[in-house]
Amino acid sequence: MGFHLVLPVIARETSEPVEIAGHLLPKGTYVWLAPGVLARDAAQFPEPEEFRPERFAAGAAEERARHPYAHIPFGIGPRACVGHRFALQQVKLAAVGLYRRYVFRHSPAMESPLQFDFDLVLAFRHGVKLRAIKRTNT
Repeated sequence: MGFHLVLPVIARETSEPVEIAGHLLPKGTYVWLAPGVLARDAAQFPEPEEFRPERFAAGAAEERARHPYAHIPFGIGPRACVGHRFALQQVKLAAVGLYRRYVFRHSPAMESPLQFDFDLVLAFRHGVKLRAIKRTNT
């Protein structure tokens, strides 16, 4: 779940010489980070291909054991996404509103495995196909 990110890479330029894993990067070196690749690290995310949203629950054993920068979908530091908190709030509000009214099921029309178009922004090649079933007890 956590590795299909909208922005597949984050680019930064070193502002001073820095050593990473024994490699000296001079000032002005561009470093490209792929957060989606980090999210596939089985040492940080056991069974990374499995959909297990509970792995991100605050206080969960897996969350506590993970490196703090193993999952950075909004980036980190002073150039992190300024809309991070707002985006999470909006997603939660939208999800609650939708789940109050509908039950969602995976559509048989959705391809498997998923296929993506990789560009500046990640997109599903053939869209997302779900079945929304209106709840009767609302």
